[in-house]
Amino acid sequence: MLSTSRSSIVLATLVAIGLLGTSASADLVITVQEDAGPITTAIDLTGPPSQAGGNAAIVVPFTLNTADYQIQFLSATANQYSAANNAVPPGSEVQSSNTSVTNETGAAGHVLHITITGSGFTAPTAPPPISASSEIGGTTANNATPSSNSLTFLSTVVGSTPPGPFTPQTPSIATPSSKYDDSQYQAITGLAGPFSIIQALTIELDAKGDQVGYQATTNLIGVPEPSTMAIAGLGGLALAGYGLRRRKAKA
Repeated sequence: MLSTSRSSIVLATLVAIGLLGTSASADLVITVQEDAGPITTAIDLTGPPSQAGGNAAIVVPFTLNTADYQIQFLSATANQYSAANNAVPPGSEVQSSNTSVTNETGAAGHVLHITITGSGFTAPTAPPPISASSEIGGTTANNATPSSNSLTFLSTVVGSTPPGPFTPQTPSIATPSSKYDDSQYQAITGLAGPFSIIQALTIELDAKGDQVGYQATTNLIGVPEPSTMAIAGLGGLALAGYGLRRRKAKA
């Protein structure tokens, strides 16, 4: 049986961990639309986390064709991280990994819309402020130099203050066989759960065989409140003190 002092230490530590957060579920939906045509739901994953630690939705590789484009999805995830999987402070993210889009017909002027939505996130919430990032990068393979190919990427956190909070990102994809990268950082001062993170891509490739690959991440990281960190610190100090007393007793 634990002694009274040791029991108190363990209890204080468990309370501190509990206050830092737990894992939660989120849903992931991917839709595709060419021009103003019908919207196709490519992926609809709902329900509890499919993996321990808050990984709520994971897309396996698959290929989808529209009238003029082929989209190869390698993976996409909607994750919520918390103290349950050793993430302090808590965070949530939507990621589209190593996806490629190819013009299959050579028809120019057609616009492809890809929307990735992660919903049901419950953490982090603000206040205190949240550090938010929106990043996209990848490679191009174009047949014309320069080309009129274009890419617009917009991350939106539904329900956040300030609204959005991001502005559209337009990295250049007009150069053949090149790499591109674009990052954006914002502070969110108001957000309550459940909330959604949406990634919207608008892509135009004007020559047959033109291709763009991308990896996009929208990430929210919470800033722990001072009181929460103080509780965690007290738990750590209690454990350190207990270990010191044991070493002195053995000596």
